[in-house]
Amino acid sequence: MSQSPFYKYTFSALFTTLLFGCSSTPDEPRRAGEYSMLDTTQTFIDYNDTRRNGAVVDKGAFYPKDTYSFAYRYCSTGEDSAKHDVAEYQALAKRVCDANHGTLIHQQTATWCVANPNTVNEMPLFSARISSTDLWADLCLDGPFVTLRLTENPYTLDTEWQEAAQILGYQPYTTYRQLVPSTTVEAPIQSAAQPAAAPKPWSNESQYIYSNIGTTVCYYDQSKTSPIGYTYRGQVYSVKEGLVKVLTREKIKGDVRTAPVWEHISWHDKAFITAPASAWFVCES
Repeated sequence: MSQSPFYKYTFSALFTTLLFGCSSTPDEPRRAGEYSMLDTTQTFIDYNDTRRNGAVVDKGAFYPKDTYSFAYRYCSTGEDSAKHDVAEYQALAKRVCDANHGTLIHQQTATWCVANPNTVNEMPLFSARISSTDLWADLCLDGPFVTLRLTENPYTLDTEWQEAAQILGYQPYTTYRQLVPSTTVEAPIQSAAQPAAAPKPWSNESQYIYSNIGTTVCYYDQSKTSPIGYTYRGQVYSVKEGLVKVLTREKIKGDVRTAPVWEHISWHDKAFITAPASAWFVCES
């Protein structure tokens, strides 16, 4: 899609405003407060009324999500507007990453900006993802819903942050790590055989779920037959060897953490689903 001169001007002015007053040296990764993607995201949202008239979603009540993650959803004014916003936000992520002397790598969970890419010293700086959907058109009459997801460390780049980033989806460098191609952001792509998945670190939420039989939890399945996937909801029935068995009674369209409404799908009266504790999240309401 071609960009108008006005778009190019406003985009350049926006990014210049975001970086004004920041400083760093070429040999250092971003320090706390420098070239923050969260600050950039907030400015992106505040840029016009359409984006401002949205809502923060998937806030999270457990560490590390409540500390490092941000998600926001708004209703665009049309398909072209949504495409424009997606392209602009992706370009902003790349420019913020470049300003931090980082490199974008594309993983299944999100695009991550990292320092020292593809080395044992690789350090995640932030991840940013933007998407749009035509679902729930009756709630968003003019255009698709647009959802932003961001994970960033607002403090220091340390071991605690590295572990938190892994809990939130970052895959650390190994010789077997498989990255995925991107058609929207240019970045080096590493291709390798996919090994067996390493155990995902547990968050405080996973520990809570594993320790509390009867807790209402949800499991989001990105189905191959549906681009939006489905959420399964039920109560913890039993736990064993890191696995959580849940008696599910509800099937809901999309990811309930960002969906504007819960649209229930026909489902069994009851069915058991067993998955690792880290695959479930608390969803009492």
